[in-house]
Amino acid sequence: MVKTSVQTRRLQRRRAALKQELMWLALLTLGAISAVALGADAVLAFAVGLFVYAIWHLIQAARLLSFLITGRASRAGGMWGLWREAFDQVHELKKRESKRKRRQQSVFSRIRKMAAAMPDAVLTLSSDGEISWLNRQAEVYFGLAGEPVLGQKLVDLVEHPTLRDYLQAGEFKQGLEVEAPGDPAMMLEISVTRFKKRRERYLLVARDITRQYHLNRTQRDFSLNVSHELRTPLTVLRGYLETMAEGEEQTSPKRLPLLRMGEQVRRMQGVIQDLFTLSRLEYGVEATKRDPVAVFDMLEDVVVEVGDLARDTHHKLKLSGDRNLLVAGDESLLRCAFSNLVSNAIRHTPSRTQVEISWSLAGDLAQLVVRDNGEGIPARHLPRLTERFYRVDAGRSREAGGTGLGLAIVRQILDMHEARLTVSSEEGRGSTFSCQFPSPQIANGVSRRALTEQAS
Repeated sequence: MVKTSVQTRRLQRRRAALKQELMWLALLTLGAISAVALGADAVLAFAVGLFVYAIWHLIQAARLLSFLITGRASRAGGMWGLWREAFDQVHELKKRESKRKRRQQSVFSRIRKMAAAMPDAVLTLSSDGEISWLNRQAEVYFGLAGEPVLGQKLVDLVEHPTLRDYLQAGEFKQGLEVEAPGDPAMMLEISVTRFKKRRERYLLVARDITRQYHLNRTQRDFSLNVSHELRTPLTVLRGYLETMAEGEEQTSPKRLPLLRMGEQVRRMQGVIQDLFTLSRLEYGVEATKRDPVAVFDMLEDVVVEVGDLARDTHHKLKLSGDRNLLVAGDESLLRCAFSNLVSNAIRHTPSRTQVEISWSLAGDLAQLVVRDNGEGIPARHLPRLTERFYRVDAGRSREAGGTGLGLAIVRQILDMHEARLTVSSEEGRGSTFSCQFPSPQIANGVSRRALTEQAS
């Protein structure tokens, strides 16, 4: 209602201003006619009238321009008619703009106060990496306290090769864990987000993860040491149990318990071995090579290796793909990952089902797909499949001989190869595990087996 009344008043003012303008034109015309009636030259009289009218408009335009430049409303004194209406409209727009700017400044001020109070370091960077703003925590974490840093590049101020390479590469899909340049005893998790598209700007957030980092390291140390220390005792125990079982008669009541004890020791050895492998991977003990790997040839070997398991469960394995599609990586680690995926598909699906394995290009990605037509996995379990010791069905997994570490190992190996594991599943229709390698990981070359087949 208020808005409608304001619009009505504005329309009334415009109409009044237009009437005034028309009145002055009418008076000018009447004056010219009167001058002609008194014997003056008609053209001259009309020209003088137009000249006076034009001078008056120039004066009004000059007043409006002075107001636009200085912003002083007093410059509009003496303006009336359409010029007064134009001034009022411009004045109203300037007030709105001023109010909008004050509101924006208030919002920006609140945001900066909140960012300054954050426990994390926050910096805004230009597309060239120049610092445009930072909070106090950023000065502490990056060792910039007391230095003039605005307008300077962060990589020039911080002597940290890993951080410099990360920022200069411009690939911010994954975060970075590094020692704090301002305090090497502190560990930071750094993430960078682009927040402006036209003129690229970046928001860098650094979080103190020192406590979490040391906790994770302690867990990895514990897993690595325990798995290492238990390997020898379990090997000795297994040897004694097998010897004792072989020394008993087939009908001896001691033979069956000894065999069952041996099975449990073997299962424990599998858990320890997987835990040891995972700990070494997480610790970076396993160096990742970057040799061309003939994945299809490797998959043929994997199918042969798991053949006994597939025959025992009456699974049908189907392999297809591009033999000459190679990736750069560590062949032994990739074999471990792919073997885990295929054996998992066999162990965790009902007997007499089919497991399809394909290796091919999918757009600009090299993709391994392991697909089964088993019972499928409920959607609530999918996000946690790659966690240590996580099992969808714990009882069934133990019966099948699983350790609960296979997919964690797969994920760790793929991370080391800058690849990604995706899982899709539908209950009653099966599951699909996909390993996707980005184009930089795709290697040029020809499979040795392909060359052998061509030669023969």
